[in-house]
Amino acid sequence: MIADMTGSVAVVLGGTKGIGRESVRKLAQSGAHVVIQGRDREAAEALIGACAEFPGERLFVASDLLTYAGIEAAVAAAHQRFGKVDVVVASGGPSEPRPKLFAEMTPEEGIACLQSRLMPRLNALHAAVKHMRGQGYGKVILVTTDAARIPTPSESMIGAAGASIMFLTRALAAELAGLGIRVNAVATTLTTDTPAHERFLAARDQGSQEVIVKAFTKAEQKVKFRLNTARDLAEYILYLASPESDQVSGSTLSINGGLSFPSY
Repeated sequence: MIADMTGSVAVVLGGTKGIGRESVRKLAQSGAHVVIQGRDREAAEALIGACAEFPGERLFVASDLLTYAGIEAAVAAAHQRFGKVDVVVASGGPSEPRPKLFAEMTPEEGIACLQSRLMPRLNALHAAVKHMRGQGYGKVILVTTDAARIPTPSESMIGAAGASIMFLTRALAAELAGLGIRVNAVATTLTTDTPAHERFLAARDQGSQEVIVKAFTKAEQKVKFRLNTARDLAEYILYLASPESDQVSGSTLSINGGLSFPSY
């Protein structure tokens, strides 16, 4: 998909790797100005170079996704440079704490897992609304997990965070509609071309039987079509960012290649 995003300003959180990186590519290819948030300057510079042939500007903001200040810095940089913020894509996230069976998890580990998956999305919403509310227009796209819809061993806290994000998507879509702000989510599962997939490949090659190896191996056996790629998610994120989806708000679409068929 190619949309006309000429003149639009997008912020992609977690934009140097995986789904965020591919979202930057798609938005740039469609002509948007894109602010890339992340911590890997070398990866960001390589991505900016790869997008140099496309119209629009790309800027990198080095900051911490796990703090509100880090997210606000990226959104504020977009507003300062371009005078507005049309789109915020809340992608990226921590690799720790890793998935773990609930019975083997301490209360502190459970809270840390919940907070680390939920707070970057909640903080993205706060920062986006702060800069969008006076414009009468804006789009927030939250990347979350299908574990919120399909109970998955070792992902109870991750799924609980995802379920909160899905509810926030519906609730804030209704609450913010009067301000012209659309809120949508994309629920994904195990996806290639991501840091998680790189961890799987490394662990598999070492003969490890940790959770991520078992999860990817099982998914490869069960998936009806094929495993997601990061680009699959970026295609839909571009649609949600583009004017073609201006009538859509409060939605969460599961993109999983037929790995599961959750109810809605």
